[in-house]
Amino acid sequence: MALTLAWASAVFSEAYAGENNLRAEKPEPVVGQVHVISVHVADHECFDAVFLFLRDVLRLPIVYGTLSKPNNPQGRLYAGFSVGNAYLEPCGPFPSDAPFSPGRPARFHGLTFSPATTISAGEEELSRRKIEHSGIHGGGTRPQFIYISDASLTGKLLAVSLWEVLDKEDRVNLGFLSSSLHQAKGGTLGVRCIEEVRIGSPGKDDLRAWHNFLKPARRESSVWHVGNGPFLRFIPADEARIDSIVLKVGSLAKAKSALQEQNLVGKQTPDGLEVDVTKACGLRIVLKE
Repeated sequence: MALTLAWASAVFSEAYAGENNLRAEKPEPVVGQVHVISVHVADHECFDAVFLFLRDVLRLPIVYGTLSKPNNPQGRLYAGFSVGNAYLEPCGPFPSDAPFSPGRPARFHGLTFSPATTISAGEEELSRRKIEHSGIHGGGTRPQFIYISDASLTGKLLAVSLWEVLDKEDRVNLGFLSSSLHQAKGGTLGVRCIEEVRIGSPGKDDLRAWHNFLKPARRESSVWHVGNGPFLRFIPADEARIDSIVLKVGSLAKAKSALQEQNLVGKQTPDGLEVDVTKACGLRIVLKE
């Protein structure tokens, strides 16, 4: 952990020093907070397995979506589950995407952020920062999207985007997500929220790109605090990808007992407990009080 902190701190400090020389004024933020963490699946069987794990095992509130069986045997499927300050979205299948590891037919794949102000203002700021991106897609009754295409932020195992939900009554808005998890009493594990998303980053250029994308969010060493959502922790990796998520629970002892009842206890970590990755379709989920 000390090596990780030193590695990230040195890179981000260098980025800050360079920025202070180029621009004295505080930049307008692009992102408000993480809104969606997408889970790519290899096939319909895995989609259903992840769906049932989130709905029936963890008992997280479902926002939208249905099982592939018996009514949706074909095509790509999407479902959303509230985790309080963001939501998890199993989607797929993605058989032509980067190969899934043996025994791990699902992975955390995408980060979708809410814009800090509006998506049009975000698009202008992305252009000012020279961050490669698409135009604005969607509109009307549908959410609007911008897809980030900068190679230092994305890769075959990681996608980054912005979206704006114009309908304030839409159930996918952040206010609904918080209240729905509260009403469900945090599900089986007593989940309060997603505390952090751990992102593997290959090198200095990638970290500088993330700094350019996230500024002026508050940074503490390798951790970025982005709005009221989960914070982002960067760790060394061979390629860009979401390593894991950390769920904050009301009581780790109670959560562990609930996991034991379902034979889901995984590895003990320095700061918490993992859900058995083999029972979660390959998803690394850490619980922390």
